[in-house]
Amino acid sequence: MQGTRSWRVWVGIALSLACAWAQASTTVEAEIAARNAAWAKAAAAADIEALAQRYSDDATLMPEHARVRRGRDHIQQFLDQWRTQAGLTHWERSTESLDDAGEHVIEIGRYTQRLQREGHAPYDYVGKYLAVWRISPQGPRVVAEIWGANAPFARSALPELDSAAGAPSGSTPPAPAAVETSSAQVKQALAERNALITTLVRERRGAEHAELFANDAAYLTYYTPALRGMDAIRAYFIEHERPGPVSIDSIEILSDGVRPLDGDALQLEEGRYRVGWRAGGDSGVVEGKSLNIWKRNADGQWLLFRQAVNHD
Repeated sequence: MQGTRSWRVWVGIALSLACAWAQASTTVEAEIAARNAAWAKAAAAADIEALAQRYSDDATLMPEHARVRRGRDHIQQFLDQWRTQAGLTHWERSTESLDDAGEHVIEIGRYTQRLQREGHAPYDYVGKYLAVWRISPQGPRVVAEIWGANAPFARSALPELDSAAGAPSGSTPPAPAAVETSSAQVKQALAERNALITTLVRERRGAEHAELFANDAAYLTYYTPALRGMDAIRAYFIEHERPGPVSIDSIEILSDGVRPLDGDALQLEEGRYRVGWRAGGDSGVVEGKSLNIWKRNADGQWLLFRQAVNHD
């Protein structure tokens, strides 16, 4: 009889904890949905200060075809430039997925921006984004975000913006000193992963490149909707990196910082790349940036759980 009562007590505790976790998860989901809804209202009202409240003081923003902005002040300046020069009249966001990461939440979503640049036809700029939210008593705030279009488009549809205010032209402001960084051991492991990616891209070994993603990964790449799962990611890399007329003359993958999420279970890396390419008589250099969320597998190897990239 005593054993039965004890069992019932433990079951009751387990159910209570499960209910509490579900309620907390639902609350965070509702708060993020509310912030996304408030964002659309602020964009329509041209309330730049309200838009900037989405971000933490130490946030990083990686817009497509624009330089990195770091810190809420620089992000607010970017948003003000964007509203003015792009002729922004509407900016809607909707969530596709949320992943728990301890004191953080990883969001993948969709956006539509309605742009009316002076001298240009109206344009609906449609794409996807990856955002990492920090949960605090003041509510969720974005600590890192990147976005990019779902389909190819004319670069002239977007304005050419200046670099972040207070920084030399073409430069990226440094990460705030207060941001927690990962251990030297983790950074070295990720540096080795990036070195391997460099080799695989240069040698056009797409199938092997895909193996550096987790089976439940999501990849947000150029000019496609988000790719989810190994089958979609492998098919993309086999096609994108197949041997053919395009060759890679040079490639650099650089890390601007790594911070832990969910203890050390995940790592959030801010990255940059520079690729020199050649195709027949044509050649060029492509530069861009990425947010990489790494997850350690059962063998201790770091794999990409979420990655989003775009062009500068």
